Amino acid sequence: MYTWKAHKGRVLGYTYENMQTDLAIFAEIFSEYVQVQSLGMSADFRSIDCLRIGKQNAQEKVFIFGGIHGREYMTSQLIMEQAVKFLLHLKQSDVYQGISYGTLLENRAVYAIPMANPDGVSISQFGLEGIRNRELRKDLQKIADRERENLSYKSYFRKWKANAKGVDLNRNFPAEWGKCKTGKETVSSEGYRGKYPESERETQILTQLTRENSFQRTISYHSSGQVIYWNFGQEGNLKAVTKAFARRISNATGYALDGNFKILAGAGYKDWALQSMGIPSLTVEIGKQDSPLPWRCFEKVYQENRNVWEEVLLELEESEFT
Repeated sequence: MYTWKAHKGRVLGYTYENMQTDLAIFAEIFSEYVQVQSLGMSADFRSIDCLRIGKQNAQEKVFIFGGIHGREYMTSQLIMEQAVKFLLHLKQSDVYQGISYGTLLENRAVYAIPMANPDGVSISQFGLEGIRNRELRKDLQKIADRERENLSYKSYFRKWKANAKGVDLNRNFPAEWGKCKTGKETVSSEGYRGKYPESERETQILTQLTRENSFQRTISYHSSGQVIYWNFGQEGNLKAVTKAFARRISNATGYALDGNFKILAGAGYKDWALQSMGIPSLTVEIGKQDSPLPWRCFEKVYQENRNVWEEVLLELEESEFT
């Protein structure tokens, strides 16, 4: 897929434009399996695209997304790589753990949003140049001048997590939103939860898609830490199923489990999906280094996560016989 390129002497990661090109290729080459749909536009008018593999009326559905934090754009590349490899296995009638890919996908569908925050990704990669709207650029400049202290603009924007309006999208979900432990009370590069839950278009797109499809499992990809967060105070069967799901993905990736949700900030997608929707849901943190992760570690990250889609579907397959 994508070949790494340099921008002003710095190696870039997977960009919004790369993703758009690859999604168009997927839709053409794998047209019998794939639908690509725009679910809406960001503040800087970038499409938030959803890739669906399988039928819309499938009985069981899985949701996987990444790129909700700007500087965590390697998660977007990972999901695209997982998607193309899964599609190739499907097209070639391959087998995983003794079960054909066709059977794994029978009456099931995988929904994937590789880049939930395309504006934030563009800011992290290109700085102010990544935003086309003049008024948004002015507002971003004000945030930077207030926060960056001794950092250069390049260094400051490289660490950007929020969307183009200065809201940290993974603090914007209605799950203990009012108790969100961020310490940010105004627009910022990270940590500001927004004026109210689901105030941002990107957040609304994720919650609407989830409400409409009643997913059986969800995975939110983030970086960094090589850890899986699975707990948000759920009890009973939901807790047991979520923990078993987390163990399965831990075994596949080698990542540690962390169930101590009380030290986390809250108001994230996984928190909301567990608390409000009752869906076994995980946050999977890739990589060890600080974000943005260096491009050289992508192959290792991919190898660790290469079987995650298959394992999620295999769990649903096995649950039918237990």
